[in-house]
Amino acid sequence: MKSLAPHLKALVFDYGNTLIEFGPDQVESCDRALSHALAQMFGPHDFERLSALQHHERRSPYAGKFIENDLRDITKRLVRTLFETDPNHEQLDELLEVRFQAMTSAVRVERHVHELLERLSQRYRLGLISNYPCSRSINHSLKQHHLDRWFEAIVVSADHGRVKPHPSLFEALTNRMEIAPEHALFVGDNWLGDIQGAKRFGMRAALTTQYVPYEKFDRQPGDHEPDVKIGHLLELAGLLD
Repeated sequence: MKSLAPHLKALVFDYGNTLIEFGPDQVESCDRALSHALAQMFGPHDFERLSALQHHERRSPYAGKFIENDLRDITKRLVRTLFETDPNHEQLDELLEVRFQAMTSAVRVERHVHELLERLSQRYRLGLISNYPCSRSINHSLKQHHLDRWFEAIVVSADHGRVKPHPSLFEALTNRMEIAPEHALFVGDNWLGDIQGAKRFGMRAALTTQYVPYEKFDRQPGDHEPDVKIGHLLELAGLLD
């Protein structure tokens, strides 16, 4: 594989399914925690229907103008669809807390991630961009696992109202880091959000296939190819020597 090091000053990472595993198993555990809370509040329901509704909501931002979901709104809509009633403020707050706890509890960080980020941080500036409708969850998770210390800038879609591949997220990060897109490499698993988003913005891009994604996007005519593909995050070290 070719070296990516020439002219490279910064590395920008996706979070879920790049630095950590957050695939079908983790998504199902989050849905089951939410389902349990809903059953206690409103009664029995079809878990498969709940999962289908959740899957639709997770993919919906990628259509049209890449507008991020409002977690409060989609949780309220889920209750209304499943139970034909609206949650009160206290119930909605409790459900949002359940979602927060479920997501952050599902995250596991392998030791090699810290070792790699420490090694890379000695040569490159590091940033992170994550698509998730709750910035509190992402920031708490990063801090909980002591990952936040490695990143000069962290951008979460919930704070910007858009999701990758919308250029506003990449622009926000490069502005904070005061770095030109052509001097940055984006590392991510999402073909549309990560690879197309980064390449359209002028960054180089590395596609990682280490984990099984819960959202898959087919190649489209005119799509950019990644600069490199890696089967494991540790392969980055050899490409950046």
